[in-house]
Amino acid sequence: MKISKRSAQQIVEEIGKLVKQNINLMDETGRIIASNDHARVGNFHTGAYRVIQNHLSEYYITPELEQELPNVRRGINLPIEVDGEVQGVIGITGEYAEVIKYGQIVKKMAEILIRERMILEGRQLDQRVQSRFLEDWILGTGLNNPQALSERGFTMGIDIRIPRRCVVASARNREQYTGTLEGQMLLEQVEHLVDVPVRAQGGIVLRNAARQILLLHKQETQALVKLCEDIRASVKNQLGVDMIFGVDSQSEDVHGAYLQANRAWHTAAYSDCAVSCFESLRTELLMDDLSRENKLEYLRRVFQNCSQDEIAEYVSLLEVFFACEGSLQKAAEQLYVHKNTMQYRLKRLAEVTG
Repeated sequence: MKISKRSAQQIVEEIGKLVKQNINLMDETGRIIASNDHARVGNFHTGAYRVIQNHLSEYYITPELEQELPNVRRGINLPIEVDGEVQGVIGITGEYAEVIKYGQIVKKMAEILIRERMILEGRQLDQRVQSRFLEDWILGTGLNNPQALSERGFTMGIDIRIPRRCVVASARNREQYTGTLEGQMLLEQVEHLVDVPVRAQGGIVLRNAARQILLLHKQETQALVKLCEDIRASVKNQLGVDMIFGVDSQSEDVHGAYLQANRAWHTAAYSDCAVSCFESLRTELLMDDLSRENKLEYLRRVFQNCSQDEIAEYVSLLEVFFACEGSLQKAAEQLYVHKNTMQYRLKRLAEVTG
């Protein structure tokens, strides 16, 4: 049967609730793959096997056969046909006069549900295959064999030779959403609102660690920034979630574009900026290239006579001051202090750091 055992069990439980009878679902080999009686799962069902082998339209297990055959109970067994092919057998436990009344209805229900699950699981498999390809392409693990990568893309209708731009998008402070079911459901809604305009442009979307990596046809940075701002406004208005974006700088290859967009995204994550462009980064690039040890050594030299708490306080002070573009009044308002207090703290900082 071309559906998972989990889906088969869900179908059995859905039908069992409606008909109030024990339901068994057997695959094309006659093996019970789902049942309201979990102890029977995995057993070989002779009645189902006979339905399949002899192309029977139904097969009833009589009280006599129940005694004669192993692992069977009295009840009717009907073939499940999807697109002209027998996928398995459904069995309904009970007396013939009782189960024959709704046997065909149950058979049709099972066929409809199985067809839907086959389509759904086929799509999910396609999505997993495409996601694996996109990870190899964008994240770079498949670049060792570009010919094979190109051929894989061709089978999915993706031409990796086409010039593209890359954007990394996510909810701001996405960690606060990933820890709860409600938060994850909210992120799924956010992802949908991002997907629609990107795919409308013929773009490609890869979900990665509660983020979305967007590949779009080559266009000016200004147009990408506009798209990001429009998406951000839509998500904010509809879901109340703030978003951040990192935009590449027209790299020659998709992996390089992703690395640029990812670095720009990190900058947006640690600043008040919502849309950060790689081509606008300056100091951030130098800082990213420094090791953690070098950064700590630099802090120790600048704040050589300060405690960790004092350093944290001064850093917070500077972050607010720079975010307010050097305005003493705005920075003071942000920190809820008088303008003179703000001026004194900056003067004290200058004395401490020399």
